[in-house]
Amino acid sequence: MTNEESLTASNGNTQGNIDSNKDENTEWQLADMVDAIAAEIDRAEDTLSLKSYARGKSMAIKQLKLDIEVKLRRTSDGKILFRTTDPGENSATVIKLDFAQVLESQLQGVRKQLDQPISTRPLTTLPGITEAEIKQLNGIGIYSVNDLEGYTQTAAMVAELSRKTGIADSRIRIWRQLPFLSEVKPAKGLPGSQVVIEGGNFGDRDPNAAVLFQGQPAQILEWSKSRLIVTMPEVTGSGVLFVVIDGQSTNLLSWEAITVDLRVRNIIIIPDQPSAGELITIEADLINQGNSSSDAFEVQWTVDNKPQSIQSHGPLQPNQRSQDSSIRRQLRLEAGSHTIRFTADPNHKHLDLNRANSTFTRKIEVKGLNQLTIADFRDINTLDPLVNINYPSGDINYGPGDVLSLVFRGLGRLDPKTGAFVPDIATRWWWSENKDKNTRIISFQLSENVSFHDGKQLTVADVEFTYQVYKKLNSSPNTRVINIIRDINVVNDRIISFEVLWPFLKEEERKDDNSDQVDIDKDDTITPIDRDQIQPLERIDQIVEQPSSRAIESDQIESIEIVDQPRPRPIDIVESPLPPYIASLMTIGIVPRHAYNQKSFQLKPIGSGPFQVETFDSAKEIVLNAFPNYVKGAPRLDRIVISILGQLDVVTEVVSTQKYNAAVLPYTEKLYSQFNNRKDWTVIPTPLNKPELLHLQSSSLQERLPNDFDTNWNAHLWYFSRGISSRTKVLGAV
Repeated sequence: MTNEESLTASNGNTQGNIDSNKDENTEWQLADMVDAIAAEIDRAEDTLSLKSYARGKSMAIKQLKLDIEVKLRRTSDGKILFRTTDPGENSATVIKLDFAQVLESQLQGVRKQLDQPISTRPLTTLPGITEAEIKQLNGIGIYSVNDLEGYTQTAAMVAELSRKTGIADSRIRIWRQLPFLSEVKPAKGLPGSQVVIEGGNFGDRDPNAAVLFQGQPAQILEWSKSRLIVTMPEVTGSGVLFVVIDGQSTNLLSWEAITVDLRVRNIIIIPDQPSAGELITIEADLINQGNSSSDAFEVQWTVDNKPQSIQSHGPLQPNQRSQDSSIRRQLRLEAGSHTIRFTADPNHKHLDLNRANSTFTRKIEVKGLNQLTIADFRDINTLDPLVNINYPSGDINYGPGDVLSLVFRGLGRLDPKTGAFVPDIATRWWWSENKDKNTRIISFQLSENVSFHDGKQLTVADVEFTYQVYKKLNSSPNTRVINIIRDINVVNDRIISFEVLWPFLKEEERKDDNSDQVDIDKDDTITPIDRDQIQPLERIDQIVEQPSSRAIESDQIESIEIVDQPRPRPIDIVESPLPPYIASLMTIGIVPRHAYNQKSFQLKPIGSGPFQVETFDSAKEIVLNAFPNYVKGAPRLDRIVISILGQLDVVTEVVSTQKYNAAVLPYTEKLYSQFNNRKDWTVIPTPLNKPELLHLQSSSLQERLPNDFDTNWNAHLWYFSRGISSRTKVLGAV
């Protein structure tokens, strides 16, 4: 073999050794390294002892220092692992170990006394020990019972030996005849419950013994050499338990204290600023903060120190927020300060962790209710604005239509002073001529901020729907509306137009200055609808289609064709008023397309006016609450109550006693004179040119703008200038 071949072979063997070292260089923990070094020191000490004996002089390792260059890694379970750097590899981490002999005095605490017997028995004599356990003990230098005793002088040393060998703590304690715990029954429980602890080597009862749950002492009820029965102390959460017997601590067992902690965190008030007499919803924010499910329990509300009836509540899981019906209720309160309290488990049936948080108290302020009460002699049978119309015929009476303007709004309204048509939910309107067809196109642009009482926005689709339904409900051949509205077109999402009949004057009649007056043939006069021709409306798609009316089947209403047409020429509203028969038609209350087919609509409708219907009894009373999102601002009154008194003498009597803030009477000169001379009433005959009704209102009822009371178009601005009698439930002035 040549020198070069020899060098190559030598290098190859060296590389093979390096690769082999890399395979053996596995990760280790610091304790493993200390164990290995200690074993090497033991072997070295044994060697030195032999040499000392042979040579007649004492030799021993006084100190050992090691600097180890390592790579460090932390595992997901929190362990720190090291690996010695390989040849040619560098690392900034260096472990410095300095081993020195321990002083004699430092060993006294753990060293067995010389006067104690030394057991020379082998490990095989330990009860029940297996070959695998012997190998595990041998691996850390324990070869005899004496070695085992030296390694287990304290509870901490026993626990460390268990960790190093993987042998159960209780097994080591059995070999050492030390007290040990094997099982706790149950492994979790409520504070105050009885717990059975099984183990061994307890001996006779030690008067100083202690059973500790998470550091808290438990009451010992029974004691035997292998079994304890105790009462669990008031502890929470997970932890450990152990027993101290004759000054020695047993091994640890895991324990979880299951708890029920019913906590009331808040009382929610809806609305947050209630008014007197308003329906208030109160709801308790209740949660089980414990780690155990509760059984069924009871709850109780208290209002102004008056306990309400106790109610049942179902079980509540850990960290579950209650949705039980018993945590909420509704009530009405008078004006003033009130105290509301909610208590979970008032009779303490549960072992609650913290009873102090199971009760919550809240004070609420209820503001005085500004309520207007009106007495009316007219019956009202329906609140549907498409059916309830003031017809001139004395045989038909669906009730006063002026009430509906509190609930519904139309495209426009009639000015109370001039009678001219002015916009309402529409921001503006205009018309253009169409002489060839003897019609005109009237266009309306809707406000963007109009919403119905259910919160949905009022759109041009709702306007089209309203007039299509109105045409069908009034489909009698003698009904003027069929001939007036010839077509309806949705121009875009804010503009809708109507093609209406507009009879033109003869050329010689056009010179007349009174251009807003239109001749109407006798056959075109508006005829009231016969009561028998109007059927109760349950679904829109049940209405029979009329030849002169556009179809509005339910499945077609959802899709409205957008017609792109040029914008008509604007016309000044004051200079070119609408004819009366068209103006009245354009004031019809708009109904919601999405809700009108509900059977309950005629009794509790959804409009867009300043007030919304709370209750309606056609023979007795209508209760209207303020609609806070009304397009022209929240009403200054909270509620309007209209009492239907029927007989005139009854209305006159209650008005005279000032039980009501306003009243509607039939107009007579006698009644006008009777009330007009009284300073506490404002008397308004309507209409002014030929009075038919007499409106009375308390002098304390004000309007921000001048307005005839019966028109209701600015009802959201009504207010009381001073306090009203408590009989009317109006508390406080605006």
